[in-house]
Parts: sequence; structure tokens; C-alpha cells
Amino acid sequence: MSLGNHIRVFICVVFMGVLVGYVYTAKRDVTDGVYIDAVKEGYVTEFSDVTVSTAFNYYFSEPYWRYYEAKTGEHVVELSGEITHSGESGHAVLQFIVNESATEFKVGAMKFNDVVQKKEDKFALVARVYEDWYAKQVARQ
Repeated sequence: MSLGNHIRVFICVVFMGVLVGYVYTAKRDVTDGVYIDAVKEGYVTEFSDVTVSTAFNYYFSEPYWRYYEAKTGEHVVELSGEITHSGESGHAVLQFIVNESATEFKVGAMKFNDVVQKKEDKFALVARVYEDWYAKQVARQ
């Protein structure tokens, strides 16, 4: 092989390495950070004595938290996992919309088995999460 071929091979290898690194980094979920912490350590107004992570991590089987910035610029924290909803077991995704300074959040959209849920169903789930957590605490006493 001539020196020119070695240089071409070297450039191709470097280019492929950069490309693979970029794809890996772009696909990786953000699973920690200030916005996720704001939700996990925060409180839902009606249930201000239990953190969100304490109640939801109890209710969701294998809870998975991730953050992303939506195309609208909103800071979104998603919680996903297996739950029982309306008597049916399945996969749920619940979104929390966090303000820019990560000091407040609100419950956003919810999907259950890839179907967007109505507002009433979403808030019924939130209430059920806390009711189950409180029932667990009473049972322990």
C-alpha cells in the first residue's frame, strides 16, 4: 500500500469514529439532571407530603425517567413503566412540563398502551398513584 492509500484509510477510520460517536450521543436519553430532579423531588399540589418519585416509583413497575426539550421549547420529563390502568395492565408514559428555572412543573400528557388518555383519566391515575402509596403506608402501621 502506498502512503496515499494509508492516509485515505486513516481519514475514513477517523470519519467513521466521529460519525459513530455522534450517533451514539444523539440517541442516548438524558436520564438525570436538574429538570428530572425538579420533578422527582417535587410535590403534586394535592399531595404535598410525598415526593413524586416516592409515590410514582412505587406504582410504576420498572420506572424509567428521561428528559428532553420539546420542539416548542418546553422542558419535558417523562416517566414510563408498566402499570394497571382501568383494570388493564400495560405500558404508560406520563409527561411533566417543567418551567425554565426548574422550580415548578405541571402534569402534561399521558399515554397508555400507545393511546393518548383524556384529561380525566390522567388525573384519575395521579390520584390512584397517591391513594395506593397512602394505603401501603397504612398497611405498614
